Amino acid sequence: MYRLACKMINDSDAARDILQEIFISFYEKLEQGHKFLHPSSWLLRATVNKSIDALNRQKKFSDFEALKQDFEAEEIDDNEHHTKLLRQALEKLKPQEKTIAILYSEGLSYKEIANISGINFSSVGKLLSRTLQKLKEHLKELNYEMHE
Repeated sequence: MYRLACKMINDSDAARDILQEIFISFYEKLEQGHKFLHPSSWLLRATVNKSIDALNRQKKFSDFEALKQDFEAEEIDDNEHHTKLLRQALEKLKPQEKTIAILYSEGLSYKEIANISGINFSSVGKLLSRTLQKLKEHLKELNYEMHE
């Protein structure tokens, strides 16, 4: 049984785990009064079935891991691309506009933006609105649409 499981899944530790599960199941069935006409056949069939299950789990997991790695690599590339475009667009803004856009992107309130940038509190909203509009236009020039 062990040799069969090892050959099927090519992993000795997993083969041992499979055999342990099979023998526990076999013992539980005996305790429940189940009579096996051919116990060796049942044990071998259980080994094949559990090995196939293990292979299917490995395949699903390895497919998922490969897909996840591909997605993460693509996501990193996309993030780097978006970051590069955003930096290019920010560079086209005036220093005060760049400052206000960055502070806003950090989630600061208008009051905090006013205190940090030295801009009048009453002017922050209007300046921010104009800055974001300019940023959108610069991003559009770079063939990138900004999501609101």
